[in-house]
Amino acid sequence: MTQALPHVSLDSSRLIRFLTDLSVSEAQVSHQQFSDKLGQLINFADAIALSEAHTQAPELEDEGIGEFRDGITTEFLRARSSIVQAAMRSFFPSSGPTRIRWPAIEAEPTTDSASAAVVLLKFYRAQQVDIYGKVRGLHQRTRDAVAQLSPKLSRIAALDAALSDALGSHSQRYFNAVPKLLERRVEYLHGQFLAARDHQQSEGAAWAEICEQLRREVQGLLLAEVEVRLLPALGLVEALNQDIHDVPDKEIPDEN
Repeated sequence: MTQALPHVSLDSSRLIRFLTDLSVSEAQVSHQQFSDKLGQLINFADAIALSEAHTQAPELEDEGIGEFRDGITTEFLRARSSIVQAAMRSFFPSSGPTRIRWPAIEAEPTTDSASAAVVLLKFYRAQQVDIYGKVRGLHQRTRDAVAQLSPKLSRIAALDAALSDALGSHSQRYFNAVPKLLERRVEYLHGQFLAARDHQQSEGAAWAEICEQLRREVQGLLLAEVEVRLLPALGLVEALNQDIHDVPDKEIPDEN
């Protein structure tokens, strides 16, 4: 049986909403603006590649196709869970082995926001590199598997590959901007700490509270970024499940 996929709203990215809630982003993009901006990012050579991907007539192998349709969805959900769990463990290293660890910025209050920002941004960028590699591998595996299942899905996979090539550098540039927005948030919270410092009974406790708030916010921000990075692979899995529903019942292999 096909497993349920995580719901993602296409009307508003959780990453944009999260950055907006942190008051570091004012991005509001309509569907028309999105289409216009997307067109501006694709040059003439990319447009030719997309056109060729859309019209190609693939040759498919028929052997064993039905046996691993559901397996693709299962593998996507398993890998997605593994990526999320590994990222979350880094915020609480005592919960399990992790290569990337949340920095010990709460050791003592600091009068310099830059020093706190530096270690946080190093942590976040390390997470981005790790997640990028894992998601890219999952995306490629999903595309290769989906492409074998039907002419329609093969065209979708080819179009996905062409879009990835055309938009890869642009999307990476946007992800690289997230740590810069995070730096603004660190500066803001640090400024609040300094402004209220003279009225606080325990400076150390107040700073520890700020650091815990940062931990929660960075955790939510990273989860939102993981969701966005997974969207292309998720789109392929959703196309696969739609293709399964479009197949007459008599053509779907009996799982019993």
